[in-house]
Amino acid sequence: MDNNFQEFLHAFNELHQAVAEKVNKAPDTHFGELLGTASKQKDKVIETYYSQINFYRELRNLLTHHTIKNEAIAQPSDYLIEEMKQVTQKIKYNKVAKDLFLRKVYSIDEEDKLVDVLNFVKNEHYTQFPVFKGNKLVGIITSIGITKFLADHIDEDLTSIKETRIKDVLEVEEEQDFFEVIPQDTSIFDIEELFMNRIKEGRTNYVLLIAKNNQVKKREDLVGIITPWDMPKVVANK
Repeated sequence: MDNNFQEFLHAFNELHQAVAEKVNKAPDTHFGELLGTASKQKDKVIETYYSQINFYRELRNLLTHHTIKNEAIAQPSDYLIEEMKQVTQKIKYNKVAKDLFLRKVYSIDEEDKLVDVLNFVKNEHYTQFPVFKGNKLVGIITSIGITKFLADHIDEDLTSIKETRIKDVLEVEEEQDFFEVIPQDTSIFDIEELFMNRIKEGRTNYVLLIAKNNQVKKREDLVGIITPWDMPKVVANK
């Protein structure tokens, strides 16, 4: 622990450089100015760890400007130094959608029969399906929407229901605007904010579709999907 003061200063310098790069400022910019810039830019990574970062800054100032016989008045703990290094790594390499949520996306066509989708749900346990009309993304079918459709048509004969097309189910979905497409390099912090905002709006079944090239022009452009069930994974990787 005798060298922890120097180790702390080294780790702080690494943090300083990481913050400067994150907000696109020169590395010799005053640290307080860097935090001010991050605040103006609403940088979500730095906002998340602002209290820790500001504490490191205040401790650095205290240790470098107040000494007893040219020695630091205190020695930072191993735990504190390791924590600061971890925060620095979060700032430098914060995870994005493609790091965590790339997966095969099962899509369906609006002309597909509902009974075929139900069989797929039974066998594969999927609950959300992007719906296409040719190569155009036109909506998402959910298990909730399917259940509502069946409940609304419970008095119809079985043959009629078997002939139902997915486009008919789309018409009874209460919330057809409960998904959006995001680029695969979307920050995990932005993903969390998107979900939290939609939850506040009451859209608890909101779905994010991950696009390879920022937009969906064909089915193959969908490379992942994020559902509310993935929120614990989002939070754990902040």
